Amino acid sequence: MRVSTRIAVNQITRWGATLVQGLIAFSMVPLLIRFLGKDGYGIVTLLIAVVAMCAMADFGLRTALGRHLAEELARGQHPRFNELFSSAVYVALVAGSFAGLMWGLLAPSFIAVFNLPASLAAEAQSVIRWYGAIAIPLSFLLPVYAAVIFASGRSDILDGVTAGTAIIQAVGLVAVLGLSRGGLLGWALVTVGELILRLLILRYLGHRLAPFGLTKLGLVRRDVIRGLFSTSAYPFMLQLMYVVNIYADPLILTTILGPSAVAIYRAGMVLPMRIQPLFSIADQLQPFAVAYHVTQRKAKLQDVLIRGTRYTVLLRILPCAVLGVFSEPITRFWLSGALGSDYRLAGHVLAGWVIVELLTTTAGGAQWSIFFAVNKLRFLAWSQVPLTVFNLTVSIILVAWTSVGLLGVVIGTIVLALIRRPMLIIYAARACGLSTRTYLVEAYARPAIVLVILGAVASSWLRLGLAESVLGLLAGAAATTFAWLLSVWWLGLTANDRRDARLMLNESPATLDILGLRRGVLRRRE
Repeated sequence: MRVSTRIAVNQITRWGATLVQGLIAFSMVPLLIRFLGKDGYGIVTLLIAVVAMCAMADFGLRTALGRHLAEELARGQHPRFNELFSSAVYVALVAGSFAGLMWGLLAPSFIAVFNLPASLAAEAQSVIRWYGAIAIPLSFLLPVYAAVIFASGRSDILDGVTAGTAIIQAVGLVAVLGLSRGGLLGWALVTVGELILRLLILRYLGHRLAPFGLTKLGLVRRDVIRGLFSTSAYPFMLQLMYVVNIYADPLILTTILGPSAVAIYRAGMVLPMRIQPLFSIADQLQPFAVAYHVTQRKAKLQDVLIRGTRYTVLLRILPCAVLGVFSEPITRFWLSGALGSDYRLAGHVLAGWVIVELLTTTAGGAQWSIFFAVNKLRFLAWSQVPLTVFNLTVSIILVAWTSVGLLGVVIGTIVLALIRRPMLIIYAARACGLSTRTYLVEAYARPAIVLVILGAVASSWLRLGLAESVLGLLAGAAATTFAWLLSVWWLGLTANDRRDARLMLNESPATLDILGLRRGVLRRRE
């Protein structure tokens, strides 16, 4: 199967999986706020942030492992694959268990930072302690088993598993919190259960995709572990900086403003974060970029960067336009019942995070896939450290000492993205042997035109007062989507892109079946 066809099938599966997760998030946020209260929902958000930050103690193992496994699969080196995988499993097991134990012992010292309300203090302290002690080791193991599936180029399977367990978790939360009033303890039990279930499924599916894969203590090699960590230092720094930029915000907010501010912030950012994978193909490109790099196919690698960036931006500007322009009516219809007048703040957070997404993952396109494939991470890592410190400093100042309030953490992230993105564009072009001008023109010029068209359509709809009802809002989103379809096909894609799209559909009956098309219909249109 051609690379473009494999990516298309993966992307179609991702659309379905992400739509499911988006619908779950859309329905669960107001429910969780009602079940747990603003403070309880804020504590839940803080726990998720704490686990994510503690999981960084793997020192970049998860990121390095995916690249190395993809490289050994491309070379057909199964014995080396098994040594890598076995070494990673046992390192993650030991490191995760140690991190979980340390959290269980030291959690009481950190609980004061959570600024817990008196009504929840007793229950929250217990849950914070044991939930982290269990969830942290699981968060170490999950990426290791997922790396096998990812390295095989089957991100569609990962998306399907995540969506399936998310459905089970949502049903469990409604049953435990809605019917039995389980509170924070009920949330923690259901969430831990979902993590365990996902781990077991990934382990089984990874073995099916790589039946030659073995996990034995005897296959653990010191030189393999050293090799993993020798290439993981810079991915770890980048990963750590990303997690700090994202998950330090709830800690800043709860320390200064309390858990209720975290609840409003989380409600505003959940849609951009959940919808993000729906319109992203960058992570799917990484195994192919690695294969092109190790087999020295430079032209193919450049094509991945240019076309991968163009396609990613074209896909992602649709949700950016809809969520950004219609942020106020969306949060009004969605969250006013759960948050009251605070829905306006959540709407501002939503609009701010759309800008962040536009400047980071959207404009980033296929850049990170290239960076990891060619192992050009040193400059990125060291330049990110002072910018992250700058972001945290600006966020704290704005939240604590200005009237901006909780929006300060979003503004700090936007400033960081504005400084960072031009640097990454130049660096990505050089890593592939392209001129910056060529990369900008071929990857960004057409998507920029489409973005202007979408912004004009959505803004006109809003200014005409046509989004004052749910039906009007849906109609505005539909009109923007229709404008996106037309402008992407005729302006966003090149003639070669349209030709490849037709060839891809012709050669893949599975893709046609998923799309509900027939070969005869496609040929007649040609």
